[in-house]
Amino acid sequence: MSGSKRKSCGDVAGTAKKHQAITMETKVKIIKRVERDEKMVDITCSYNMNHSTTGTLLKKEDKIMEHVKSAVPRISTIILKKCGKVMEEMEKLLSVWMQDQPQHRVPLSLMLIQEKAKNL
Repeated sequence: MSGSKRKSCGDVAGTAKKHQAITMETKVKIIKRVERDEKMVDITCSYNMNHSTTGTLLKKEDKIMEHVKSAVPRISTIILKKCGKVMEEMEKLLSVWMQDQPQHRVPLSLMLIQEKAKNL
């Protein structure tokens, strides 16, 4: 095969891949696969992305992992541990109240919901 390029992942010559958003979950999966020493070609093919995109993700690995760690709602877990059953009961009552309001033709707003939650 002299003069021919080897195509990877079934790409058709001359066609560009469309831009697509990559979720944080996908980025973390890619980073984990690289850490397990999987081949870059296999990783890029499985997510249908360019090799350079994967390389860019790996360069930004520290920032990505830091963002993922900071995105975990730690405050909510603390509240649930302290007030578990009380919060759970309040949320159930608030949910029932919110579902009932459209039947009474009452428009819901954030302020109204917050006020009701405080009263409950």
